[in-house]
Formats: sequence, structure tokens, C-alpha cells
Amino acid sequence: MRHVILTCKNHPELRWSTKECAVNSDGTYNGSRNIFFGGVPSGEGMYSDMSGLHCTQTQLVDGHLQIIKECDCPSSCLTFAPEDALVKRD
Repeated sequence: MRHVILTCKNHPELRWSTKECAVNSDGTYNGSRNIFFGGVPSGEGMYSDMSGLHCTQTQLVDGHLQIIKECDCPSSCLTFAPEDALVKRD
């Protein structure tokens, strides 16, 4: 079962992943599996096998490394990220 890439409708720069069965056909998270916070896209694009997106959970701000935090939005705000269309299907 493949993983899907999710984003928050209110925070489109953030990314999560979960198994495909945890997302309804309209792209909404249904809660049937855990979600994993990836952070923000690192700029490295997709993994070489096209199974997901390179992300980072830290960023440099004014020369200081800062941790990127998840938003406090409810899981109902999660939906397919634009990059999910590039994920290799089995």
C-alpha cells in the first residue's frame, strides 16, 4: 500500500504522509491510520523512486536553526498535496 502526501488547507507549506487507505477519494483524511509530519518541502523534489517528497523539519532563520512545528488545525483540514499526483502508483 502506497503512502500519500497531505497538506493543510490553512497551511499549504506543511506536509504529512499516511497510507492511502487513510484518505477518502475526495482527499480528506479519514483517521484510519496514523499521519506522519514531514515538515516543509526541502527543495530536493521527489525521492528518486517517486514514492514521496523530500521534506525537512528544520529551517535557518536569521542564521539560527529552528524546528518547524505542526499547525493546530483539525485533521479535517488535511487534503492531498499537489505533489501527491507525482507519487508512483503500484
